[in-house]
Amino acid sequence: MARFWLALAVLPVLSGALRADESNGPAIFATRCSVCHGAKAAGIPGTFPSLHEQVVEFGKSPEGRDYLIMVVSSGLMGELKVAGVRYNNVMPAQSGLSEADVAAVLSYLSGAAISAQDVKDARSRHAGNTAQGTHTLRPAADP
Repeated sequence: MARFWLALAVLPVLSGALRADESNGPAIFATRCSVCHGAKAAGIPGTFPSLHEQVVEFGKSPEGRDYLIMVVSSGLMGELKVAGVRYNNVMPAQSGLSEADVAAVLSYLSGAAISAQDVKDARSRHAGNTAQGTHTLRPAADP
């Protein structure tokens, strides 16, 4: 239990002060994402990418937000480059997260205002998406 609270204490450094609409974001990150990406979302170079610059950058555009939503919803498979480092691993779909949960964790990480309706709409636009398909949604930028 102490580890959980410690993770919650360090997570606000990722994107600044919490807004009311993302109050579950830190807890979801701590239980779902930090296992691979680390308590501070710094990742493990060559294995799991940092979530800092890329998530913030992708949160700035509709296409980027769709990509982030589908990474969490459908998973991700295939080679990608983040901050000049190549990764070729698999991120499993985070099944069991509600639309509100996905919105909360992505809003928390990106600093963007992502709503449950945004998640529902993206999932609808990309119905039937797979982890391989998510890779094709990735914006061209290499933040």
